[in-house]
Amino acid sequence: MEETSPMKPKRKDNTEDKTGEETAVPNSDGPQKKLARLNESLETASGAGDADVQLALNKAYQQKDVTQWLQSAWAKQAASTTEETTGAQIYGEPFQISLLPSFLETDNTRALVDEMINKVHWSRKQMDLYEFYQSTDLSNMLECRLLTNFLQMLRKQVRPWLEEITNLKLDYVSASCSMYSCGDYLLVHDDLLKDRQIAFIYYLSPWQGVEEWSAEQGGCLEIFSSDEQCYPQFPVQRKIAPKNNQFAFFKVGSRSFHQVGEVTTFDYPRLTINGWFHGATNEAFAADSSRAFPRPSYLQPNVNNNPRLGLLLNDVYLKAATRRSIQKRIEENSEICLYEFFKREKFELARAQLLNDESLSWRRQGPANAHNYEVMDLDTAKGTVQELLQLFRSNAMFQLLRDFTDLDLYGVDAITPTCSVELQRWSHGNYTVLGDGLVSEENTLDLVYYLNAAEGAAVITYLSPDVEQRTAHRNGLDTDQSIDNTDDTEDDEECQDDSVLLTITPVDNALNIVYRCEGTTKFTKYVSRNTPLDKGPVFVISCSYRE
Repeated sequence: MEETSPMKPKRKDNTEDKTGEETAVPNSDGPQKKLARLNESLETASGAGDADVQLALNKAYQQKDVTQWLQSAWAKQAASTTEETTGAQIYGEPFQISLLPSFLETDNTRALVDEMINKVHWSRKQMDLYEFYQSTDLSNMLECRLLTNFLQMLRKQVRPWLEEITNLKLDYVSASCSMYSCGDYLLVHDDLLKDRQIAFIYYLSPWQGVEEWSAEQGGCLEIFSSDEQCYPQFPVQRKIAPKNNQFAFFKVGSRSFHQVGEVTTFDYPRLTINGWFHGATNEAFAADSSRAFPRPSYLQPNVNNNPRLGLLLNDVYLKAATRRSIQKRIEENSEICLYEFFKREKFELARAQLLNDESLSWRRQGPANAHNYEVMDLDTAKGTVQELLQLFRSNAMFQLLRDFTDLDLYGVDAITPTCSVELQRWSHGNYTVLGDGLVSEENTLDLVYYLNAAEGAAVITYLSPDVEQRTAHRNGLDTDQSIDNTDDTEDDEECQDDSVLLTITPVDNALNIVYRCEGTTKFTKYVSRNTPLDKGPVFVISCSYRE
């Protein structure tokens, strides 16, 4: 394959949602129907108009002694402390965050939710990092009087009050509404972007018996600690469940890693008003922008291992005519799926071993803002699993891939061909997100092989090279969260229609071969808890080859 004429993956048509697609949801569709039904259970004041609803910060928080207590606790960065009269809490670890129950003087969450149901136009947000519904910025929602008043309260009452508590200069507020239905989530990020100083979330859950969510309902604000390099670490250190009329805020920094856990209840949506208090350029921003994700390591072929392909592979893939046909398909489409790649008995033995052999060693792959899945320690492999793994790094596989693709991976013309090999285990809650570590620095041949496949688990999406630049701000994009959708929305949607080059769906004993050019990136979609994994986790042998 000519280096001067790299192939670029062509987009494969599929019926799945397009990555990054943002679709306006009319008031009569989508979540609005469920919200309307839930609204019937709310006892809104009969005949009360918007003008009769007053939104104000609880006077208890404005008392001098309470303000001084909050200011002192914030300055001391106390590990954990509670103010007795209001129940306000401040945590100093792993980063500063405060919880203020009974935030509004009068609990007007029912009226606010009623306005969200009847007047807010929601957009569906779907990307590698998130799936949820969002409104436009509250400053653009003049028809929503209560939500506009809430924004004014944040500007006129809360902002100067927070300045006093945090000793930060806060210039303005941006806010929007978010709604998470069952299966929605927002993965790990730090919110760090330009002038964001304080992130906030205001929770609305006015339904009787659901004022504070249980762990089984999901939707918690989940807080992560970080290592010496400021990478977020598993497991989650603290969980904050949605609680009606509670306001949470935290200082945005290089360690403020958090996520919204997947909502697992079908009965109620997770509703919030969220955003940021902005000020001068955040001091942590410059250092954070240079932080890169770890990259996979590449090794040369193992010349000491010479597996017999005839004992492992389906005989059809050893025929010269088949190899020519595969090479032609890859030249035309830059990808192919080879079904029943290994002999069926080898596949069944390997799958059974992966499911039942407890001597195999697994570790969680991080950091949490890049990956969340398990990888096998290759030194613990044995039996059929070891046979398959050794094959992917053998000269025999390099030669086979040269025949399939015409890449200089074997023979007298090959210079320094290398590969990376990883055996992954995928379960509920696992994912990868777009980041530097998954951007191809040069033309690369990817191999993806599934064992114990399940629909919706370990689905891989390839994106065109320009997508990473368009989404480079994602790591600090949202707090709970608010995505800036005020600029060139139509242009975004048009470009994102063409951003998905290929989607690989799991099929047992199928080898997917993808040739991707420099700059192409990929991610593995979050495995929702709605995804059936009745047969156990999904295993993926993931390899990349370079000339």
